Amino acid sequence: MKIDLNNLNRLNKIEIDEDVNLDINSYSKTDIRELKDLHVVGIVEIDYENNIVLNLKLSGTMVLPCALTLVDVPYKFETIIEENLENFDEIYKNNRNGLEISSILWENIVLEIPMRVVSENADVKNISGDGWKLISEEKE
Repeated sequence: MKIDLNNLNRLNKIEIDEDVNLDINSYSKTDIRELKDLHVVGIVEIDYENNIVLNLKLSGTMVLPCALTLVDVPYKFETIIEENLENFDEIYKNNRNGLEISSILWENIVLEIPMRVVSENADVKNISGDGWKLISEEKE
């Protein structure tokens, strides 16, 4: 996702309300099987020290494997991003076409990945394998 720095220079503030698509190669080495409905809302502005400040809310759905059955489980998430990028003049000089914030979005998505998810349809009563079985605390 690119932010046009020319608009930021004129207005000192840009409001964002956009759908986002991240490259599947970004999350191929994680448990995330798919990212859907990513949406960013917020403000990008220049502060009094000439830094770019991002105040964004990122929401979407990640599809993760069930910890018990490995079926796809949709997991909705929402995160607040407050980032301060120093030296607007230098960033503007190096990136005249725009500021790419996909890596910032990705870092915050990774922080939202849960340790494990379990499908609502997973039958946890009779889970067993070769030489083992799951015993709940309710059984003696």
